Amino acid sequence: MASLHRFNDAFWGAYLLLIFLPLIIKPFPYRSLFFAPILALTAYVLCTTTTGTYNGDYHLALGWLTLFCSASDYIVFTDVQRTLRRVSLNPAVPPPDSGPIEDASLWRRVWWAAALLGSPRGVGWSHEPVSALPPHPSASTPKFTFVSQRLARAVGFFLLHDACNLHRFIVGASWGMSAYTALVIGTSILSAGSVALGFSGPEEWPPLFGGPREARSIRRFWGRAWHQLMRRARPLFLLNRSSLCTGSTSHTMCSALAFFMLQACAITLEDLLIFLGKRAGMRESRATRAVGYAWTWAWFALVLPVCQVPLVRAGLMEEALPVSVLAGLWRGEWVLEPREGR
Repeated sequence: MASLHRFNDAFWGAYLLLIFLPLIIKPFPYRSLFFAPILALTAYVLCTTTTGTYNGDYHLALGWLTLFCSASDYIVFTDVQRTLRRVSLNPAVPPPDSGPIEDASLWRRVWWAAALLGSPRGVGWSHEPVSALPPHPSASTPKFTFVSQRLARAVGFFLLHDACNLHRFIVGASWGMSAYTALVIGTSILSAGSVALGFSGPEEWPPLFGGPREARSIRRFWGRAWHQLMRRARPLFLLNRSSLCTGSTSHTMCSALAFFMLQACAITLEDLLIFLGKRAGMRESRATRAVGYAWTWAWFALVLPVCQVPLVRAGLMEEALPVSVLAGLWRGEWVLEPREGR
């Protein structure tokens, strides 16, 4: 096996620049060719570099490939400047773009492209999946109220994340909840800071996740309860960087792929059963919703280990937060000892 090069943070700058440029330039027939260097850089990073830890490689790949999906959409599949447009979420404020963005100045196109990349769910854009996202906060929400609520939310979910960190040996519950809490903490702090500094309004920050009540079917779990950051992602076959770098962890790619393919199979079966139930005269009720909740959570209890166990065995959860508020208050262990790999 060829030796791997150390990942250089400068790759991030080059990567973002390669994605940003095609969104700024005016439309022309060969704009999709800008995707070629993005593909080449992605192949190089995935196949020949490492951060030095499995955890670092995993999370680098997660962020890198998320942007890769957006780049393929915005550069190859969509004529963004002629198709996508910003809309106003505040009735008292006119739309940000008064005319076609392709006719705007370079500076306005730069801000337009930054806004597009900064809104993977399409919030504030014509392609926002309104029915799939939680309600927006009111535009009249006082800034102090919004910021304090989001910061309090971040603190609460940090404590929950801390609890998951302490009990990460409980693979199923802690792994999924840890990912959930980490995303909520990040977006809560980001939204609070953005509104506090005047970069955006409260109405531009609907919650990242829907409520638990939305998860009464597997389709609704993925389409409403879970985040919609990848909703516009095209069906590309993305490879786990660790799978490409080392043969000893190639099973993690297969397990993740199997997990998500199983979701499609379950949703198809679920849709068929719902169709047959409606044909038989059944109507949605409290009882059918209860069955739906039970079915959804039973399903994830069954299939989550398919994805989780290989990742945990590879060391994904061994490098968690090195500090703990709960352990500090409970037994005075504010700094956690690193766990030895399994």
